[in-house]
Amino acid sequence: MKVIDMYWLLKKDEQEIIRENVDKLVQRLSQISGNVQVDQLFPYVGRKDRRKAVAIIDELTDEEDTIVDSFVGSGIFIYGASELGRNCLGNEWEPYAYRMANAPWRLPPIEAIKKAIDQLLKLIKIDFDFLYRTVCPCGHIHVLDSLFFDRNPLKYNQISAHKRLGNDGENITYRKQYRCPICRRTEKHFDASDAAHMETISKMNVPAKYLKIFGSPLIENSRINLSSEYTQYGNLFPHRSKIALSLLWDGISQLECEENVKLFLEDAFLSILPQAKYRDYRGKSQDLHVPPIKLREVNILYRFLRQTQKRYRGLSNYKFSSNNNVSPIHCSDYRDFMSELDSSSVDLVLTDPPWTDGNAYFEKAQLYHPWLNYSLLEDDIRLKKECVVTDAPSRREEHNMENWQKDIAEFFNEAGRILKDLKYLALFFRPIPARHWLENLNSLKLLARKAGFEPLLSIDVSSPDPSMRLQQSASYLISEDIVFLFVKLPDELKRYYYNDFDIDQLVFQVGEQIQEDVHGPFTYKNWRACLSDCFIKKGISEMNSPKMEGKISELFSRYHDEITPGLYLPKALTPFSGQLFDTPAIERMFTYVPTVISELTEGGNTFSYERFLLKLSEYVENGTKALIHEIQQIDMKGLIEVYAEPIEGGGKFRRRELPKLPNGLRNILEMDPYDFEAFVGQILDAQGFSSIALVGRAGDRGVDLVATDPEGHSTIVQCKRYIENNVSSIPVQRLHSYALTRGAQRQILITTSDFTLQAKQEAELTKTELINGKELETLIATYLPDYFN
Repeated sequence: MKVIDMYWLLKKDEQEIIRENVDKLVQRLSQISGNVQVDQLFPYVGRKDRRKAVAIIDELTDEEDTIVDSFVGSGIFIYGASELGRNCLGNEWEPYAYRMANAPWRLPPIEAIKKAIDQLLKLIKIDFDFLYRTVCPCGHIHVLDSLFFDRNPLKYNQISAHKRLGNDGENITYRKQYRCPICRRTEKHFDASDAAHMETISKMNVPAKYLKIFGSPLIENSRINLSSEYTQYGNLFPHRSKIALSLLWDGISQLECEENVKLFLEDAFLSILPQAKYRDYRGKSQDLHVPPIKLREVNILYRFLRQTQKRYRGLSNYKFSSNNNVSPIHCSDYRDFMSELDSSSVDLVLTDPPWTDGNAYFEKAQLYHPWLNYSLLEDDIRLKKECVVTDAPSRREEHNMENWQKDIAEFFNEAGRILKDLKYLALFFRPIPARHWLENLNSLKLLARKAGFEPLLSIDVSSPDPSMRLQQSASYLISEDIVFLFVKLPDELKRYYYNDFDIDQLVFQVGEQIQEDVHGPFTYKNWRACLSDCFIKKGISEMNSPKMEGKISELFSRYHDEITPGLYLPKALTPFSGQLFDTPAIERMFTYVPTVISELTEGGNTFSYERFLLKLSEYVENGTKALIHEIQQIDMKGLIEVYAEPIEGGGKFRRRELPKLPNGLRNILEMDPYDFEAFVGQILDAQGFSSIALVGRAGDRGVDLVATDPEGHSTIVQCKRYIENNVSSIPVQRLHSYALTRGAQRQILITTSDFTLQAKQEAELTKTELINGKELETLIATYLPDYFN
């Protein structure tokens, strides 16, 4: 039951090249463990790993090929392409990210940086030593590295306990290289001298020319922890940090050095802003949250000096870094950037677009904007054109999911235009939020196919288990990050869409329905008349216009074979073969879930809820919006728990085995009803049924077991352990009703007694298989002869 890719229409050698490329890429990525963050030289929590980018580029392109990244972000994909010496073009429209991503192409010599830092320290160190002054218990006037405190209410003594405090709760730290030179202490308690110093600092004014920066208004967005209380920029920072930042920025601006040196130092300044704001004691918070307790204020100068060292080490490691080379990264709206590229001029599009509301990063970057003399709030063009789903009250109406879908559709369309035929589009993808993963994947496939792409597979690039990454299927994924890979089809082979209707699907579906109705081949004229009716019922009668006849005839030939002159049948193997088009999504789930869980639990493996959803997407996806919306209404976990039981607090699932039967029973009638159901499951298992699961209990609607028969048909079973009474027609009716609403292909009713005449008549009408007590004894003798001795 494997979905066939649309590239089935390509020549055999072209298909083989695609398979080889994909196989090699999966193998290559499977060898890369973990997620190295050495490239995260500016403070975004980066998921992308340059090693993985290099693997993708190396396997899918040749030396002279051109790679495009339309949403550069941290620049990792462009860095990987540059490292391999490929032609590359990137685009990043957020001003801060654009500036920082360009840093490798303007890296000054280390000697020039050191000289500038020496000048800077002469200008500002005395002031900084005063700002962060403390008196060690030994009496030495010292400089603190960190101060831990609570903000609400403001407390520096008896603060909330946490693991970063000293062994006796000390909340001022010098730490390691900053230990007291006299007594070698590394920490102390906040005392009266510190309180007096804090009072002095509170009376110091922020330099007048920086009041505008700290008075900058920000866009409110509670999703990124920027609530209305903090929509004035200065409210994000402690008073001492505001003074320190002003001193440091002022000192950098006064330096007499080349422009690239000044830019480098400004970049280091910008990248420590998350450490200068009110932040969590753990020190890694990169969002805009202002916690009420367990805060940490740090020495800004120390952080700045460390960051200059870290940035230089990181940037100088790139083979392509230089002082005056031209960066391949542009700064414009992705539509404008891509529209400037020639059609069929690109060999790989590798990018990580903004995925719905996962991170409104233009708004998050407001932490840096005031220092760049930029305001997102005043940038009408970016506010209107940014590709995002945002929770900002002032923007959410315009930037909702529907508009985001349109933006991503434009990206797919432009990517399809600039890519050469049979070249690749690779998207880093983290489906957010989790409850919508299945429909998100389906939506992407729909948009991609409309733009002329065929989804190939999704590759897990974050699993700690390399063996899982070796599974070459569009479904072996987990909740972290995947690479979603597409191939660009030639125009004559791509699917044809009218609005959101997949005309390819309708063409095949009508032929399949006619074949089922007439039990044999059919004429083109008959098929065309039925297709015309289908278009009318769907509300797309425009497809019946004469100008569409050529395309309709072309699609007919794509999906049908001429058996005898003038008579046709649907092709046996197409991307639509075996799909349950007119069956509601819940029924498809009932059909496919057993197979999915069987594959996920092979060899005793467990699986996560997310892995189940993404595996299931292979079987239920057909590129229609109706299915996308319908899936949202289904209780997925309820479907899982028929076949698998939760473990690890519900975070994982394992196969739900049939219960063990009690020993020493002499006959079936000694079993309670639940044991009898399990016993029937054992008989099914002995006959070659698979994916057997007990449903049973209240609310089962007359179904006790579900299974897949040896021919792959979904099967439901009802068990009646009766001693004297015969089974009436009502259980037959209930079983049939369940089969209709769940898409089951076989329905079996088993009893230890017999059936009434009405039950047998109902069974004949509904094609329900009946097994009475005598027939059950025969099955036991055949398949479980030793159970009752």
